[in-house]
Amino acid sequence: MKTEMSPRERVIAALQREPVDRVPVSGMAWTIGAMAGGCSTKEYAQSGAKMAKGQIAFWEKTGVDLLHPTSDMGQTAEGWGVKMRYEDGLTPMLDVFAVNEPEDWEKLTILDPMRDGRMHVTIDAIKEIRGKLGDKVSIMPYVPSPLTSATHVCYMEQVMMDIVLNPDALHKGLRTMSDTIVTYIDEILDAGADGALFATTRASGEITTEEQYEEFGAVYDRRILNAVKKQGGENILHVCGVTPHFRLLSEYPNANGINWWDRGSNLTVGQAKERYGKRICLVGGLDQTTTLILGGPEDVRKEAKQAIEAGFTDGTGMILAPGCEISPNTIFENVRAAVEAAEEFGVR
Repeated sequence: MKTEMSPRERVIAALQREPVDRVPVSGMAWTIGAMAGGCSTKEYAQSGAKMAKGQIAFWEKTGVDLLHPTSDMGQTAEGWGVKMRYEDGLTPMLDVFAVNEPEDWEKLTILDPMRDGRMHVTIDAIKEIRGKLGDKVSIMPYVPSPLTSATHVCYMEQVMMDIVLNPDALHKGLRTMSDTIVTYIDEILDAGADGALFATTRASGEITTEEQYEEFGAVYDRRILNAVKKQGGENILHVCGVTPHFRLLSEYPNANGINWWDRGSNLTVGQAKERYGKRICLVGGLDQTTTLILGGPEDVRKEAKQAIEAGFTDGTGMILAPGCEISPNTIFENVRAAVEAAEEFGVR
């Protein structure tokens, strides 16, 4: 395909498994946006203008096609009473949880994304990025799923115990979270996002069984994806872990891509292409834990080439990306090298 696409067109076509002029690239840049924009991580996490400035600066330094404006896991969780800890140079950390007893799940309330927590920071940033860059970039902010959100307001070990010991209470909290997340996604779409990077991070075998995730995760994930106002499938599921429930996720409605840590999981890009390539766009290929942070541009280039050769065999259905957020210490030249590799090797 020789007709040049805008980055936004390129990303959406890839998610629809349609031909693209070249493989699009995401840098999975969250906190590193603060470094790119020259501000503290706390300022970046609390100001839409600073987040937009940092994301735009990251785009200018790297040339990626897809931005995920966000700062940390607490943007939604703070609305339910979670307290954060800020240390400059690091992603803001969950510090004091809001749910400590099973009955606390029933005390959660539906949040207003424009008023509660820091969801408004991402919404404001999206408006500014879209206004300044237009179709020069695709925008899909990180949005945690209900079960992922549960582990942001409560210790993960306690959530796993509540799955077994207090399922009714946990379900009440998950329903409340679902209603909040639907509203949040609709707000980011209205702000100019193309979709969401929908974090289904607990859908992995070392955390939940597939049966547990179906009951406490997937049922709410599908409810949300079916309820949001845009039903074009321009959403990417993000899953962590070594044994992701890939089959289950690949059958979700209104989500045409899966981002996973292929370099550290039991499913390579090549295997995913063979098993799921006809139904889902593969979003991965780069290792954020080694190559991007410890290697140099040539190392990234080699890894990107190998990933493209494995996942772009039919000229469709791939976005080159790390498996999760890149470290704030990642050099911009390494991300730029991934884009240059896509320009050279990701053409069919």
